[in-house]
Amino acid sequence: MSIHPKLKPFLYGLVFFFIFMSISVFLKLVSHRVYSDAEYFGVISNKDLMLGLLIAFVVSFTHQQKKRLK
Repeated sequence: MSIHPKLKPFLYGLVFFFIFMSISVFLKLVSHRVYSDAEYFGVISNKDLMLGLLIAFVVSFTHQQKKRLK
């Protein structure tokens, strides 16, 4: 079964987002720096979500651009 070509960049960004959020949550828990503005699960804030989405978008966009240059 193959994945539709237009779905691949979305999945790439989604996986990168989950990796970023996992590392972010892990580092917050290890360093015991849970901030008062953490709204989701007591660890993740809106800033973290927006930063994760922005980074996932940029990484998936640059990945697509590199694939087109090959």
